[in-house]
Order: sequence, then C-alpha cells, then structure tokens
Amino acid sequence: MRNRYDEVVPTITKILEQKRRVNRRNIYLDGAFAFGVNINVVARFRLREGMSLTAKQVSEIASGEVRQECLDHAFRLLQQRLHSRSELSRKLARREYGPTIIEGVLNDLERLGYVDDARFAKTRALSAAQNKHHGRRRAFVELIKSGVTDATARLATQDVYEAHDSMAAARQLAEKKTPSLRRLDPVTARRRLVGMLQRRGYTYDEIRPVIDEVLGHHDVDDA
Repeated sequence: MRNRYDEVVPTITKILEQKRRVNRRNIYLDGAFAFGVNINVVARFRLREGMSLTAKQVSEIASGEVRQECLDHAFRLLQQRLHSRSELSRKLARREYGPTIIEGVLNDLERLGYVDDARFAKTRALSAAQNKHHGRRRAFVELIKSGVTDATARLATQDVYEAHDSMAAARQLAEKKTPSLRRLDPVTARRRLVGMLQRRGYTYDEIRPVIDEVLGHHDVDDA
C-alpha cells in the first residue's frame, strides 16, 4: 500500500511565453506540457523552473487561473462603463464563475477603488439629471434597479438634485413637446404633457407650474 511519502511530485521544467498571447505562459512539468496560465498567476504563485508542485498546489493554481479570468472579465466590463457591485456580480455569474470566486474578485475591486457604489450612484444620478433630463423619482428608481442600496440611491439623488434646476429641465422638455400637440384640444394636450413628464420622473408639484406656463392655466384636473 502506498502512503503519502510515495506521492510523485512533478517539477516545473520549462515556462514558455505563448506565441499568440503574450500575457500567458505554458507550464511544463517533467518535460511535458501541463497547462497554460496568465502571467499574473505565474507571479502570484511564484512559479519558476525547478519548482516542485504537489497535487494541492496544482489545484490551487487552477483555481487561481479561473479567478484571474473572472477578474479580467470584470475589468473589461468596467472599461465599458461604471458598474455597481450588484451589476458586476450578475454579469460574472452569467459566465458561470463560482460565487466564492466572484465574491473575492469584487472585494479586491472594491479595495482597489474600481467598484464603488456611492460613486457609481452619484455618476448615474448626475447623468440622469443633466443628460437624460430625468426627474429625481425616476433617477432613484433606476438606481435601485441597478442594485445599489436604498440609502445609497437616496443620498446620490439628494446630492445631485438639490443642486439641479428640475423645473428648468421639465420646462425644456415641455417646450420641446408642445409643437407636436398644437392640433389637439387643450385638455388632451395638457394630459399628454403631464403623462410625458411623469414618465420622466417628475412629481406633480414640479409638473403643474410648468404646464401652466407652457400651455396656460387650465382648471381641468391633470391627473
């Protein structure tokens, strides 16, 4: 019967750069190709020629390679735009990375400052206010959908919209829409404008004075 002292421990005999992927290395054990890994995995595990590897170490290196792939994919997503932690988690899960690996990668990204829900929320709220001309209510709802906490969404929208002229933005939208409503009767035109601004996330208190200014005061209930 063999015991643990009889285990054959292979040795790294060669580490070669891959021809088409310069950030990857081919690892040879006892003269035969064994596996390919990212150069960061080589550095993390301090792989070098002449180093012996136990079965446990080989397994850890394999897990490290999967983790590196997950991290690389997360960086590609972040290069496209900012993401909340929840958004990144969902997208990485679709690639079938395990929850433990995803959690570790997200923790590292937070520690390094690449994932920051507070910054993400404020950036999105600012874009909603300035570029999309959304009202505070819709900006808040969109942030909740992105996975940030209620408190984070409220703080971000509060910071942005207290410094933003929502009335001016609503007026601009209403004035842009008004020419297409000229053939409608006043009541229908008014209700169309109210509906459009409500979908944009403006409150009735913000909408009514804007509608009165653009279309003129009307006694018919706008709701």
